[in-house]
Amino acid sequence: MTTAPDETRRRAAPLAPDERRAAILDAVLPLVAERGHDVTTRELAAAAGVAEGTLFRVFPDKNALIGEVAFEGLRRASRPAATRDSLAAVDRTLPLVQRVAALVELGRSWSGEATRWMYVLRALHARAAVPADADHARMAEQRDALLAERELQRAVIVEGVRTVLEPDAHRLRVPLDVAVAMIDAAVAGQHSRDRLLPTLPAAVVADAVVHGLLGAGTTDAAATDPRTTATPSKES
Repeated sequence: MTTAPDETRRRAAPLAPDERRAAILDAVLPLVAERGHDVTTRELAAAAGVAEGTLFRVFPDKNALIGEVAFEGLRRASRPAATRDSLAAVDRTLPLVQRVAALVELGRSWSGEATRWMYVLRALHARAAVPADADHARMAEQRDALLAERELQRAVIVEGVRTVLEPDAHRLRVPLDVAVAMIDAAVAGQHSRDRLLPTLPAAVVADAVVHGLLGAGTTDAAATDPRTTATPSKES
C-alpha cells in the first residue's frame, strides 16, 4: 500500500507572532504609502495575503496597524548607514554645481519619504485614534527608538554634506556650516505646504546656491556690508 503524497507532505510551520507582525507590516507598507488612512481593511488583508480576521488577531484595529506601518516607514526613511553610503557615493571630482545637485536630490528623496509617513501619523491623530494601553506603550517605545535613529541620521547627513563640499571649501565665500544650512533649507522647502511655486529642478537649485541670484558683473552693496556677512555665531 502506497502513501498518498498529501499524507506525507508536511505543513509549513506557522510564523511566530513577531514574524507574522513583521511580515504583515512589510506587505502592506507600499499600500499605506499610496493610500494613507483611506485604505480599507479588506485591501490591507488582501495585500498581506491573509483573512481580515487573521489581520486583526495580530493588530487590534485598523488604526493600530496603520500607526505601526507609519513608524516602520519612518524607520526605513531613517537609515544612518544607508545614508552614509549614499553620500559617500557622490563623486568628489564632479563640478561643485553637480555635486550640490546630487545632494539636493538625495535630500529630497529622504525628506519626501519621511514627510509621507508624518502625514499618515497626523491623519491618525486628527481622527482622535487612541490606541489601547499595550499598543500605546509599544508605539511610545518605537517613537523613542526612531527619534534616536533620526538624530543619528541628521548627524550623518551634516558630516556627509560637509565632506562632499570640502574640496571647494577654499572657494566658498561662506563657512561650510552655512553652505550646509543653505542646502538643507533648499531641500526642506520642497515639502512645505505653504511653498509659493512648484518645486524647481535640483540642478536649478544647485546653480542658485552655488552662484547666487545676481548676474555676472553685478554687485550688491549689502553683500560687502560686514553686518550682513553670513558667519554663524558660536551660540548657534
